Amino acid sequence: MRRAPSLRLRVILIASALVAAASIVIGLVSVLSLHGYLVDRVDHQVSMAVARAGRIPPPLGGGSGTGSGSGVPNDFVGIPGQPPDTVTAVFTDGRFTVGGWVDSSGTRHELSAAQKERLSDAAHQTEPSTIDLGGSLGQYRVAAGPRSDGTVVVVGAPLNTVNASTDWLALVFTVVGLVAVLLAVLAAALAMGRALRPLRRVSDTAAAVTSMPLDRGEVRMSERVDERDIASTSEVGQVGAALNDLLDHVERALAQREASESTMRRFVADASHELRTPLTVIRAYAQLFTRADIDAAELRDKAMLVESESLRMGALIDELLLLARLDATAQHPEQRSTAPVDLALVVAESVAAARMAGPEHRWVLDLGDRPATVLGSSPELRRVLDNLLTNARLHTPAGTTVSVRLRAAADDGATAASAAGAAAGAEATAGDRAGSAVVTVSDDGPGIPDELLPSVFDRFARGDASRSRDAGGTGLGLSIAQAVAEGHGGTLAARNRGGAATGTGAEFTITLPLAARS
Repeated sequence: MRRAPSLRLRVILIASALVAAASIVIGLVSVLSLHGYLVDRVDHQVSMAVARAGRIPPPLGGGSGTGSGSGVPNDFVGIPGQPPDTVTAVFTDGRFTVGGWVDSSGTRHELSAAQKERLSDAAHQTEPSTIDLGGSLGQYRVAAGPRSDGTVVVVGAPLNTVNASTDWLALVFTVVGLVAVLLAVLAAALAMGRALRPLRRVSDTAAAVTSMPLDRGEVRMSERVDERDIASTSEVGQVGAALNDLLDHVERALAQREASESTMRRFVADASHELRTPLTVIRAYAQLFTRADIDAAELRDKAMLVESESLRMGALIDELLLLARLDATAQHPEQRSTAPVDLALVVAESVAAARMAGPEHRWVLDLGDRPATVLGSSPELRRVLDNLLTNARLHTPAGTTVSVRLRAAADDGATAASAAGAAAGAEATAGDRAGSAVVTVSDDGPGIPDELLPSVFDRFARGDASRSRDAGGTGLGLSIAQAVAEGHGGTLAARNRGGAATGTGAEFTITLPLAARS
């Protein structure tokens, strides 16, 4: 593929062409103007000479051209007032009578037959015209005028001075034009080199980034276009700023990719670990079944343990599949269910189930006085509430009070406050916003450990791994709850109401957008 010419070369060629065109136009106009001016002066000189010849009286009685008696018309060659090399000829009845020219040294010269013939052709032209007399005379401006004695006098002034002046001016403009073009080329080359230097540095930055291995591992791109290059010119600044924005975007995307890969690696490692534990138990107990001395009671006990581990492994696989489905739905939100859901009914059912599963806890339900209808999937929202309540029941001691409160904020932005107490209402309004339903699940237990709070929604994140396994937990419940809330266009947040050290308990807040009123 043929390589296109560089921008620098194009600018140099354009600049040199413009200077050359300007020089040609200026030189041509100047030369033509000077030539016309000088020719007008020669024409005036010729016309005045013809007029003077017409005013000279003819000879009386004959004689020579300067005397009398010959009958020859006056000879105007070299008369005072005429510059050197002025040609004069007198024609009688169209025939050459007398004429010639005097050079600068005063020597008279006669006209050749060819010159007489050419002057004869101009004898009828009263306006100045250009003829070529040839020989040493060259081009002349000639004009003719009749006299009172019937003769016609033709006067011609040389154009050699005019032509020499215009030729010299044309030569000067040619030399000056060539020098101007050369200077324009040098100036354009220097200016473009200076102007394109920041652009070359931008190109070097892009080339440095291109040479980086971006397909694997952690990537840190420190290369950026310098601020002085961005401020150099508006065009380079736009390119440099756009490249910096692109590099920032690429770096963020690569950081997200690395974080996603790290999360995926941890997820696969944790999932493998969680699946390996029940598989190890099942394999060990299965080996016991091959023993000949095992009795029926021990066989039943081991079979029950195998069943328990298989159920736990099945629950883990179900939750992994659910997370995968939620992740896929997050990429395609149009596939999510958008049926109206009465959130108060979902909350009430979930609290009723939690009360039956944990009678040793004290359960408090407050549904507020506003209807809360959201769009989504009732089973998925029920799972969010079940996971939060199960989490509160498993990680707090017996006798802990678990409060579940529902508030619906009106479209005018008014916040709902608890009628039972101002303090409880103040906590709820923190998450309220216009057009939103807010569900708060709080307890007065030990709270969430401070080191776990930033990663409480990470997959397989658990505060007490051994206790969670004994209770059947997988560390995926809060991850699933957050994915469902975000899939419904809402959020799920966690905090300690007074810090873990104070023992004031944990609080989870679900915020969901209300369905539009019909």
